[in-house]
Amino acid sequence: MKRTLAILLAVLMLLPVCGVAVSGVTNSAAGKMTVKWAQKAKATGYQIQYATNSKFTSAKTVTVSGASTLSKTIASLTKGSTYYVRVRAYKTVSGVKYYSAWSSAKSVKIAK
Repeated sequence: MKRTLAILLAVLMLLPVCGVAVSGVTNSAAGKMTVKWAQKAKATGYQIQYATNSKFTSAKTVTVSGASTLSKTIASLTKGSTYYVRVRAYKTVSGVKYYSAWSSAKSVKIAK
């Protein structure tokens, strides 16, 4: 019963964090991209997923803890490749992470 109540509360608390949007993706330096997103009040942190194809097969995921962090620079990218990026928020309740839906994807070409 307590577990069910905790899950229900987590879902209700996560509803306001749905709809995280990527506000920008730029090729910030050689082999790097910077991802920016809008803050969500109820989030504990965010996950960034990036891949070289829009279906996100073989994607890599980076977790950003802390609700106030709104950008992340990702390094070791291949020059000339196009990367697709999406973000989602998460809320931790009783040690369990509950995730929002992924944002729509944005792309960036690594030209530097």
